[in-house]
Amino acid sequence: MLLLVFYGKGKGKTTAALGTVLRFLGYGGKVVVLQFMKSIDSGEYRLYRKLIECGFNIKWFCLGTNEFVSPYDLSNEVVSITIAKSCGFLMHEYPKIAEQLKPNLIIFDELGLAAHLGLIPDDLVLSVLNVFPKNLETHAVVTGRYVPKYVRDMADLVTNCSEEKHYFREGFVNIKGLDF
Repeated sequence: MLLLVFYGKGKGKTTAALGTVLRFLGYGGKVVVLQFMKSIDSGEYRLYRKLIECGFNIKWFCLGTNEFVSPYDLSNEVVSITIAKSCGFLMHEYPKIAEQLKPNLIIFDELGLAAHLGLIPDDLVLSVLNVFPKNLETHAVVTGRYVPKYVRDMADLVTNCSEEKHYFREGFVNIKGLDF
């Protein structure tokens, strides 16, 4: 397995991961996407539904809620639900899914941020990422604004997406198709 990490304060982390998904699907690969802290209310999840209809071999799991997880308030109900969904899924469902589907690519979108915020314990992150044998059959991508150093140290590729200029600074926030 090769582990790729896309992190940083700039835009493009999930976009880079999903570009990798499209490339794998183009070659007939099997893909699993896990989106931490995100709901099904996104353009990428809508595309997933269409990809399934076209017969592509992809499974997608959103492990968040429709509510935003604020890093400044980690003591509310939304955070508790997010922790329960994420940890429960990784401990109980993910191993079965990975074994049954034998994907060529697994996307852990926002796993880095979830680990950074303490929503997913480090030992669980390590156990999930250490499962893969060192071969070229299955690869993983981890994204997140912040990705813990131990994950970056494990990675075979680390790309820091840094912001030079952003339209958010001009008041354009969450534009459909560009940001969700």
